[in-house]
Amino acid sequence: MSETLALTRALIAQNTIDPPGNERLAAMVIAQALRREGIEPLVYEISPGRTNLVAKIRGTGELPALAFSAHFDTIGVEPEKWQVDPFAGEIREGRLYGRGATDMKGGMAAMTVAALNIVRSGRQLKGDLLLTFSAAENSDCLGARRLLADGHFSGVGALLVSEPTGNRTFVSEKGALWLRATARGEYGHNAFSEDRQGDRGNAIVRLARYLDKAHDLKLEAPEHRHIGPPTINIGMIRGGLSFPLIPDAASADIDVRLVPGQDPESVMAVFQAIAGPHITLELLDFKLPVDTADDHPFVGQCLAACLAEGVENPGPAGVAYYSDAAIIAPALNLPMVIIGPGEVGMSGAVDEYVWLDKLEASTRIFERVALSYLGAE
Repeated sequence: MSETLALTRALIAQNTIDPPGNERLAAMVIAQALRREGIEPLVYEISPGRTNLVAKIRGTGELPALAFSAHFDTIGVEPEKWQVDPFAGEIREGRLYGRGATDMKGGMAAMTVAALNIVRSGRQLKGDLLLTFSAAENSDCLGARRLLADGHFSGVGALLVSEPTGNRTFVSEKGALWLRATARGEYGHNAFSEDRQGDRGNAIVRLARYLDKAHDLKLEAPEHRHIGPPTINIGMIRGGLSFPLIPDAASADIDVRLVPGQDPESVMAVFQAIAGPHITLELLDFKLPVDTADDHPFVGQCLAACLAEGVENPGPAGVAYYSDAAIIAPALNLPMVIIGPGEVGMSGAVDEYVWLDKLEASTRIFERVALSYLGAE
């Protein structure tokens, strides 16, 4: 069993479903692997049990640092729907199964082993190589926000994220605009509502009529070379006290995926324009789209590494999900690339898996990128 495979299986064995996260378990697995090679990581909690890890392989300081980024937490599971144990790391027909195999414990393990291989090689880097592994990516990227606030990206010149890409080079990701629409109504009892007309003051009905219009909105957006148009999803809805009672409040949360160059204020204005007198909108969160130029030198180094490892159609390309890069890259104006061994669309899936050959290849890709960017080739 290869070191990358063994480390991925050890990470899968730790239940880091968010909530509650409990990323400390997985952070200790990485910390032990690093300590065996004489690398002492910084491991610290952002809240009880929710743990970030930072490790540095020091270079000469002649070049900016390169940050490897991954997160410990995973999406939840419904074990009764799985054909395998989500935490056993079972291997079948060239695939490693388990929660986090794709998103993104496989990528984290590969990045860790790539860094260890560089240390063992004795090659001198001209810039620092950082492992910046975060908690709570699925909880509004809280771990990445803390890493940024604590200054761990100081001196970094580029960011490489190991979210799933099938080992292709992704340079663009959509942003996320989260809204809450709240409808107000007139409380009452259905038994005494004969004189009410129209929506009868029912907040749920008012909200439903608004959501029907919101669902069908067509948002204007600049055409992007890698990413399709913006999308809208009504993902959560709440309201009512009891079915005989006319509700005086109801709300729904809406996810809008934005393309680079799209203005969040103008998007908010479109949703507001269809609101009417009984609907109020609240901005819950906004994560910027991230976009790195196809001809950026760092992109070229990543593409070369993928090509060297036989990746077909290596990119550059883009993806509709967002990553911790949404917090880190825009704040520091960093070039960002996503390369990971998992398959796009496999995140959070039943019977989540990663191909073994892509897992092993990603270790070599990460090592090549680091050596190229940090001037050790």
